[in-house]
Amino acid sequence: MSELAEKLRAEGADPGDLETLRARGVELMLDWMRETLERFGVRFDTFFSERSLYAKGEVEEVLAELEKRGHTYRSEDALWLRTTAFGDDKDRVLIRSNGEATYLTPDIAYHWDKLQRGFERLIDVWGADHHGYVARMRAALEALGADPAVFEVPIMSLVHVVEKGERVQMSKRTGDFITLDELLDDIGIDATRWFMLWRSHETTVDLDLEVARSQSSENPVYYVQYAHARIASILRKAAGEGTAAEPRIPVVPGKRPPLQESEKLLVKRLLEFPEEVRSAAARRAPHRICAYSTAVAADFHAFYRDCQVVGAEGEGVEASRLALCLATKRTIAAALGLLGISAPERM
Repeated sequence: MSELAEKLRAEGADPGDLETLRARGVELMLDWMRETLERFGVRFDTFFSERSLYAKGEVEEVLAELEKRGHTYRSEDALWLRTTAFGDDKDRVLIRSNGEATYLTPDIAYHWDKLQRGFERLIDVWGADHHGYVARMRAALEALGADPAVFEVPIMSLVHVVEKGERVQMSKRTGDFITLDELLDDIGIDATRWFMLWRSHETTVDLDLEVARSQSSENPVYYVQYAHARIASILRKAAGEGTAAEPRIPVVPGKRPPLQESEKLLVKRLLEFPEEVRSAAARRAPHRICAYSTAVAADFHAFYRDCQVVGAEGEGVEASRLALCLATKRTIAAALGLLGISAPERM
């Protein structure tokens, strides 16, 4: 807040013009949010203002629509939505007896707005403390004639920051918290994205800063990135030192010796990638890609431990193993790319 006040003062804002101060304050805060999100690799196409729902008359419009469909009634001088008709445990107030809208009313209007804009799926990311809000919102959408199945709400569990084996105590009330910018400064973008994604959204995450800072196999994102960099080094060696280009791997006709067991396991793992992507997308489960990437890295390290690549003896063996390395490198890069994480050529 003090930073915002200093910025407004530096711009020569009039302290007595509260409406202008409010509007400019919102602009500045949104700019800061965009900068942080851009740095984190997240881009929102639209930032939606709740005030616009009232300004454009969409709150009144959705209330009229619900009334037309026969799902509202008045009781105790308040306007109610009959959500029990659609599976909610009790009816909900839309307009209080003093004429003020409840939180639910503009939320319904916002989702109605999205439906009017042609969205076929409504995905809201909510915190664990909003779990009880899901049924009433789904009931409201059904009351508007929408298919309730289009409404999805991943309930996000908490992320605990761990330092020296202890959870860091944070509180919005006291102002004790770690910002995303501070986390990015500390452990970097790749580690932050990985540790935010590597567990199901339903699972509480302990983000261990010491592990996230480390450059060792204990750090899962480093472990996967290192496998990619290691393959890049192998391919550079095969192509000739001093070049980052991937070598052209000749196809050698004829038979080659049977695959080693670790080769078979790596090939099998790579073939699973398309289905893993489909499953992760269908289940809204990016953590599956983290788990898959880790498994590919582990299988590659086992393969490289067991099988000589550059200079391997036997007709077509070296070319075959180089091709497997190249396929593994591209798969890891694609998986990390889906997570918004870099795939370094050198580490």
